Amino acid sequence: MKTVVASTLVLLMAGAIAPAAYAQSDTQLTDKQLAHDVRVAEARSGVGMSHVFVFAHSGRVMLIGWVPELEHVSRAERSALSVPGVTSVDNRLSPDGGSLGSH
Repeated sequence: MKTVVASTLVLLMAGAIAPAAYAQSDTQLTDKQLAHDVRVAEARSGVGMSHVFVFAHSGRVMLIGWVPELEHVSRAERSALSVPGVTSVDNRLSPDGGSLGSH
């Protein structure tokens, strides 16, 4: 009888913990997918992405790094905002002044 009660308690606790653990990893996966989707959208729009980092968290996207031309800064923000799931963009990109090719 003690074994049945203990087994039942273990199953109930596992059932309560598993969805929470799954939700956490699902959110992390969604953030990674969103960051990937932003990178793809920016590359397709012609933004030089070789020195750009994209971070996503709950729909908020942060762009950090250098782009080859000043026009790419605003283009990157517009591209990121066009991705489904993006709610805001913190654009911390700066133009490199053409020295990316010399590194």
